[in-house]
Amino acid sequence: MIEIKQIQQQPDLAQDIYAVMAAVYPVSPWTLEQIQADLSQDQTWYALAYDGAEVIGFLAVQENLFEAEVLQIAVKGAYQGQGIASALFATLPTDKEIFLEVRKSNQRAQAFYKKEKMAVIAERKAYYHDPVEDAIIMKREIDEG
Repeated sequence: MIEIKQIQQQPDLAQDIYAVMAAVYPVSPWTLEQIQADLSQDQTWYALAYDGAEVIGFLAVQENLFEAEVLQIAVKGAYQGQGIASALFATLPTDKEIFLEVRKSNQRAQAFYKKEKMAVIAERKAYYHDPVEDAIIMKREIDEG
């Protein structure tokens, strides 16, 4: 059974998160040291998806008083399509605006985010590197219901 746990300031879990990134991306977008530093921040928290003792997915969020930004979300390939990303997304606050950036070419992710009530609000030219690509900025409004 998949379990979702929210964590904060636990840099000892960086290796588990890095393992998910290594399984999902051809080259991890963050180094182990960057993940450790991120996990040490006061305003950053993670939601981890566990299958037993194994971390199989995560959501990284930076949050302040008024808004939250999704920094990363990833689920290992064997677990994709099972609703785990939606379960991770469900940990986001509903009383704040949510922002994220996604590669323009990543249509699958954009479709998922739209399903999660995110809307395209802007584009950043040449935001990503290796390869250089535009970023789509998406936003979810505060849940008034």
